[in-house]
Amino acid sequence: MSDKETPEKEPLEPNLEEEILLRALRKNPLMAGQIQVIVSRFEQEVAEGMNADEAEASLIKSLQELGVTMMEQWAHNTQKSALEKTRQDDPMPHKHSKKNSSGIPPLAP
Repeated sequence: MSDKETPEKEPLEPNLEEEILLRALRKNPLMAGQIQVIVSRFEQEVAEGMNADEAEASLIKSLQELGVTMMEQWAHNTQKSALEKTRQDDPMPHKHSKKNSSGIPPLAP
């Protein structure tokens, strides 16, 4: 990523690394929202005079929360993918349930 700052109003021209990141964020909207919260919270805390130890602790907590969000997103996507595959393999899945029987054998003729 580039070290130079882009003025707020100037149009962005992302480089290859930034494009890859943007595509990943678009695929994972929960993660994108969480990252936006982390950046905003960090900038606000630093502006309020947070010291390095506090900043590190805050980032560690935020990254742990991000990890949970990413795992939830992964689980949701994996479940959705498995369900779609199952529906493709068998569009009319059979309902599995207990047999409706009283356990008494049929009478012999």
